[in-house]
Amino acid sequence: MKARAGIGATAIAAALFLTSGSRADVAGMDAAGSLQAQLTVARNTLLQHFREINDRSGLAPALQERIDSDVTGVAMSAKPAWMDQRSFVDYNTVMVRLDQSIVDQLASGRYHDIKAVRGADDLLMKSPVDGSLQPVAVYVPPSYDASRPVPLVVFLHGRTASENDVIASPTVRAAADATHAIVVAPYARGDSQYVDPASVDVYAALDLAAKSFNIDRKSIYLAGHSMGGYGVFIVGPKHPEDWSGVMAVSGGMVTETANDAIRGFAHLPLYLVVGSEDQIVPKGYMKKNADLLSGSGLEAHYYEQPGGRHAIDSLAVAFQRAWHDMLSRHPMALITPTPAPAATGAPNLGFPSPSPAPGPTLHT
Repeated sequence: MKARAGIGATAIAAALFLTSGSRADVAGMDAAGSLQAQLTVARNTLLQHFREINDRSGLAPALQERIDSDVTGVAMSAKPAWMDQRSFVDYNTVMVRLDQSIVDQLASGRYHDIKAVRGADDLLMKSPVDGSLQPVAVYVPPSYDASRPVPLVVFLHGRTASENDVIASPTVRAAADATHAIVVAPYARGDSQYVDPASVDVYAALDLAAKSFNIDRKSIYLAGHSMGGYGVFIVGPKHPEDWSGVMAVSGGMVTETANDAIRGFAHLPLYLVVGSEDQIVPKGYMKKNADLLSGSGLEAHYYEQPGGRHAIDSLAVAFQRAWHDMLSRHPMALITPTPAPAATGAPNLGFPSPSPAPGPTLHT
């Protein structure tokens, strides 16, 4: 009887576990279906106002491609094995809301005021290069109090990703919440490798945020993921005096950008983050970056996530540690500048420019 009772209890527990799992699966599929329906509405709006949207921004084809990609990306079958369902749904819920926001604004001609943003939004700024409307995604933590200065992180997105991928990341938003930091992620002309005019748009996004919020001018940071990690070493050295620190995630210097970065970042701390199982960045490449920077007299910190892959959300522990280390200090005030050694030639990092094109940020 005891044995039968034990078997019965085990069977009941197994049944409850399976039922719970089934309910979670159903909830996930329901969420995906709802998000796909919202994307369909956004796509229909885009197609109905395609000409007006393109006249206003030149982005209608790119937005259509983005929405079409997200329709398949929100399906539960697209969830990477390393990501839990709740985080996956959270990521996609924010992504879809931002997709809808940018389409609605461009279709209606009524644009959101960055000063009114709380939480996540994707809005438009006028580029100083050509007067075109360029997207910039913004995250303002719930704790923001306009009477108190807060840090600002300008975050460069990866290739095949968009400004919305940055803000949709639960890891990025959690880090921002914990440090009361505002995050702005400029579109920067898409897959531009951050060459001009993209870098001009990055600094325009910085200026817009600095004028719109109460920003601590000694706590302004530049970060980037994948192509954006490569991009910080192009964008940052143009005006290094604007930054208090730089973070590169799953992407770094290449031979062509190393000398400018070493000279430009001579007085700044740098934080390099990578996953041990990154399938895009060659193994040892980010450590080679860190060693070169340190050997050139710069302050460089290296963080490797065991088992981490290319995506930010697979690097949560290492990413948040690097983020907290960067924002916990005021290097403009605390670091005594020491000139970096004069560069005599481009160091060969064995990684040509531009960096390889990864797949979507979330799914790798």
